[in-house]
Amino acid sequence: MLIWACIAPHGGELIPELVPKRKLPRMALTRAGMEELGRRCRTASPETLVVYTPHGLAIEDHISISVTQGASGVLEGENGRSVAAQFEVDGALARALSDLAADAGIPMAQAAYLPDGQPAPLLPLDWGALVPLWFIADGSQPPPRVVVVCPARSLSRRQLIAFGWATAEAAHRCGRRIAIVCSADQGHGHAENGPYGFSPVSASYDRAYCRAVSDNALQRLRYWRENWIEGALTDSFWQTLMLYGALQHTPLRPHLLTYEAPTYFGMACAAFEPEDRRPAYCRQRACT
Repeated sequence: MLIWACIAPHGGELIPELVPKRKLPRMALTRAGMEELGRRCRTASPETLVVYTPHGLAIEDHISISVTQGASGVLEGENGRSVAAQFEVDGALARALSDLAADAGIPMAQAAYLPDGQPAPLLPLDWGALVPLWFIADGSQPPPRVVVVCPARSLSRRQLIAFGWATAEAAHRCGRRIAIVCSADQGHGHAENGPYGFSPVSASYDRAYCRAVSDNALQRLRYWRENWIEGALTDSFWQTLMLYGALQHTPLRPHLLTYEAPTYFGMACAAFEPEDRRPAYCRQRACT
């Protein structure tokens, strides 16, 4: 069953081991939010983390689902710094999810198999999955298994929502306690000197996104205009629709913990927990 979920950014600078001490204050607010997400996830004790990432193994017009034996990755920072992590993949849950998605008519691809038909040893993890997992899986005993999911942006909103519902249903049928990690950075046009330039839509998108989370109203995303989403330069929209679908199956209460845009992109941390959980932490800057 779905017992916990979160929205977590994936900027590599969040991992303190990757940056010099002089740069640590720049993302301190979001780093504290990520650490809080890790504490809350450990309290929930999921067996498997299902990561919805906008990066990773992207397959045109499909949703890719990891069915490898494991998943691992290395992230490099400044001055030769690096971190690495490795996880066992929950193959049974991944295959159950694949079957449900296929039955619902959602184009999906299992990644990856060897020529003899056996699951490949490892799925490579990039920053989209590894940064959230670095915080959220940290210190969990036993370590949770993972399933890594990457949606194509060409899929319809109906298909993305249906896939999220299938995620929670697959966990229910497998008798698995899962948490969904929605890896998501917000608008990427907050600074003139950023790699994508300045877009005023990034700020308006981030405000609307934070309000939708705080108001427990992710259904609003279903009606947002395509040109507005494109203008925001975001990579949060598609996997958040999948999260919305999962929450339609198993409702959880949202807690927006932090938001900031200390560089050219916005970052929000939010936890989704059962109704009987009470928020004990909330620090955020205005979504501007």
